[in-house]
Amino acid sequence: MQTNKTHWASILALVVFCFSTLSLLLIAFILGISSLFSLFSEGGDAAAKMIGAFALGFESLVLLACSWFAFQKTMRREQADLPFDFPFVSWQIFAVIGVVIISVTLGSIVIATEITWLGWFALPVLTLLVILPPIWILFGLGTSGLEIGARWRFFAILGLSMTVAPVLIVALEIMLVLGIVVGAAILIGITQPELLQQISDLINLIEFETDQQLILNLLAPYVSNPVTIAAGIGYIAIIVPLIEELLKPLAVLFFAKKIESPAQGFALGMLSGAGFALVESLNASAGSAINWPVVVSVRAGTSLLHMTASGLVGWGTVSAFHEKRVGRFFAAYFAAVLIHGLWNACAAGAGLSAIGESIGKPEWLSNFAPALLSGLLVLGIGMFAVLLRSNRQLRSAPIVLSTNKQDSSDLPGE
Repeated sequence: MQTNKTHWASILALVVFCFSTLSLLLIAFILGISSLFSLFSEGGDAAAKMIGAFALGFESLVLLACSWFAFQKTMRREQADLPFDFPFVSWQIFAVIGVVIISVTLGSIVIATEITWLGWFALPVLTLLVILPPIWILFGLGTSGLEIGARWRFFAILGLSMTVAPVLIVALEIMLVLGIVVGAAILIGITQPELLQQISDLINLIEFETDQQLILNLLAPYVSNPVTIAAGIGYIAIIVPLIEELLKPLAVLFFAKKIESPAQGFALGMLSGAGFALVESLNASAGSAINWPVVVSVRAGTSLLHMTASGLVGWGTVSAFHEKRVGRFFAAYFAAVLIHGLWNACAAGAGLSAIGESIGKPEWLSNFAPALLSGLLVLGIGMFAVLLRSNRQLRSAPIVLSTNKQDSSDLPGE
């Protein structure tokens, strides 16, 4: 039933999406122009800049679609409240595998040719073909047979997971890093003033240094210090998962009273993870064209991680609201943090092992590489099994609505 009440949730979402779309398009335009200058001047990484421009351009298109459905809801059009059916069929799995393998192979060949203009032209498109299909298939497998809910809410959660959630996560992580650095500096200044002076001199020394190998040699004693490594991995494996798994499915929490069941909460939690993974993966792919095959190949694993973990938290969040099972939320949240933390620890350890020789510590870092890589593989298989098992269990679960649910016209989320 339509009412004359102003639907503030859709209005706010529309404002966020329109502002984000315009901002991303502006940055994409600037990156695109910069890539052209780099291409013709043969200075800088033209392909990486163009990948970034393509990535932001595609994100803008997705947010434009989100804006449209938020606008429909704002105008009280019935189409906005129709159920959303995700277009997934099983044959797409084989098509996606083929597309990803062919795209990675072509991209590797393009990089091997060392033809600058070819990489600039081909890699941006190939990046989309490698990053997007796995997210599509994983979401389709995880939500197959589950009710996703209204169209506008689907796109609102997707858009918020691509805009508000990443901004809050990055801002909080930066604040914590700065706090840790300042706290460590104060502690070192009090207990070991000579070490603080050494670090200050080192910063001044490398500030204008361009030789990367020399910089790495200067940093090696500090980077290879077990205390530094433990602190870095601890932050990545504990602090980062605690923040991300709380804020990624923030949109699910916002709409929790309107989500019909824990099963739908799982599906929309997966959607939050998919939106976050899309932004993170596309932006990470623009780091360096030289490392493109490795970066895009491992993003499928991180997409699976984000979607599975956020799906669990979404399920726990709606269970807490509709079934009053608060313990289930905390169990789901800490399970997601544990999975994410183990993944980050293995990935960070594998990265350190790979650069062990460069920092003069190959004898102990490299010994862990096989175990860490095996850990990533086992975690990937385990998360995929959790995704399929959760879908199978939730498809047969009854829909339990809140007993004190108000009329939709009285709630800001509908």
